Amino acid sequence: MKKILFFTAIVFLWGGQISCVDLDTEPQDFMRMSDFYQTESDIKSALAGVYLPLGTLDLYGSNFAYEAISDDLGYYRSESNNTNIPVLPVNKVYGWNYNSSQPNIKDMWDALYEGIERANKLLEHMHVPDIDESLRNRYRAEALFLRGFYHFMLASYWGDVPLKLLSSQKITKVSIPPTPQKEVFLQCKEDMSWGTMYLDSAKNYNHSGRVTQTTAWGILTRLCLKMAGEPTKMDGMYEQAILYADSVVNSNAHRLEESYDEIFRKLMADEYDTQYRESMFEADFHGNSSTDPGKGRSYSYVGSYTGVRFNPNNDSGLNNTLGYCYGRWRIRPLLWQLYLDAGIDAGSKLPVDKRFFRSISAYTSYNSTTGVPNTVDNTNFTNSKNLTERYANKWRRTEEKNVPRHKNYTSANFPILRYSDVLLMLAEAENEVNGPTNKAHEALNKVRLRAGVPLYDGGATPVGRPIISDPSTFRQVIRDERARELCFEGLRKFDLVRWGIFVSNMRAAGDVDSWGVSGIAAGIKSSMSITASRMTEKYNLFPIPQSEINLNRDMKQNKYW
Repeated sequence: MKKILFFTAIVFLWGGQISCVDLDTEPQDFMRMSDFYQTESDIKSALAGVYLPLGTLDLYGSNFAYEAISDDLGYYRSESNNTNIPVLPVNKVYGWNYNSSQPNIKDMWDALYEGIERANKLLEHMHVPDIDESLRNRYRAEALFLRGFYHFMLASYWGDVPLKLLSSQKITKVSIPPTPQKEVFLQCKEDMSWGTMYLDSAKNYNHSGRVTQTTAWGILTRLCLKMAGEPTKMDGMYEQAILYADSVVNSNAHRLEESYDEIFRKLMADEYDTQYRESMFEADFHGNSSTDPGKGRSYSYVGSYTGVRFNPNNDSGLNNTLGYCYGRWRIRPLLWQLYLDAGIDAGSKLPVDKRFFRSISAYTSYNSTTGVPNTVDNTNFTNSKNLTERYANKWRRTEEKNVPRHKNYTSANFPILRYSDVLLMLAEAENEVNGPTNKAHEALNKVRLRAGVPLYDGGATPVGRPIISDPSTFRQVIRDERARELCFEGLRKFDLVRWGIFVSNMRAAGDVDSWGVSGIAAGIKSSMSITASRMTEKYNLFPIPQSEINLNRDMKQNKYW
């Protein structure tokens, strides 16, 4: 892990602001130990620093937003010199062609342990200032939750990792043995559940950047599903997932936004939804290096790397109108097949599912000179150009309000937890415990109703589908619904691994010929198949960074790496 050495000062890296955390202060760059942790303001400043890694390029500004969590719904494709020749990724996480020295792997690892170190240092000094005990407990609950959340991310993606419950006290103590994944998860659960009674209601905030009571319950639901799944398969976790998800639903603090489009428009525009509060927990980003310089890695690539490719001349003025976009992510046939499952509207000839054109671009590019979109026939879903050259398009720079726009950085927020995710987790856990009950159907149908697709209600309006009686069938329905609802939100790989089907699904995604789509250009076919063709069991986990192996003599490399 990244070792934080304390001499006469606490060094807070990434000294950018945490505008959404609403702690009335910013984390300080340098603070002397003798002057720190003396007042409530000091505690709030330190807590802002614990949140800070979430809003960096190392986590939700890039790596956990798309780069390190490739899945079977999309594939990486870059183009050289504005030609149609794909550049195959080398030594990139999203190319499945990397090793333990890959910088992105180290950056994520370091950022997560940075957050843990900050949380531990704060927890060890929480008793110092003379403040109201209710506030002290709230701040402690947030710090514990974040410590648990960072450990949860580490154990989910790396397996057995060092469990750090104390800050780094001695520069000579650098060797810490890994803790089994199961034990890490148990500690995560203890940390994240300790102070839910002290956390504030989401209704008390005008943003989604701070841990609330319902945020904790929602992430605990996610943790319990992981503990119930591969590889730990712990008993009783599905039952506990139901309890946590029920707590979110019964709080009445969150509802589904009426428009699926509006969720992502607000995220792109850096707006907060205080009416529905569907976006329950966000990694917040503010400005870019032109409008808000000097924030180190506290910027976001969301929207500039994902979206419809547009490479205007910077002197054309179009960069501030439409926004530069590299268009690195294209969709795979599985995703459009899942969306077309609900059918085509008889009148418009367009897909019934309202999420289709928010998740998948309606065109293949912008003209780099005029900015006019190059449209395709959106009523023809047998044409290979339609099906293999569309982009992942939830975050759109045309909706970005921060100007002047930067070529790379955006102010788009990234959703760590949405209410629709909680509903689908509730339906999944309920099915695993009690089968496809009315409760499970109700949670599923709430999500499908907004999407405008048939409900599993036996035939109600809109024209429905039969109620599902078989748990195995319902399980697959939930898995498919999570793909439609949550694609490109950093959860698909996590889901596939805990379901034990990551390797098989990735191999199937790479078998382009089996999809029956003819006329795919050779370069595109190569881009789509190369990543999945490399897939083996070792990719269920990331390798332990080589820098950690070199420093921490008690650390062991993951199997196959």
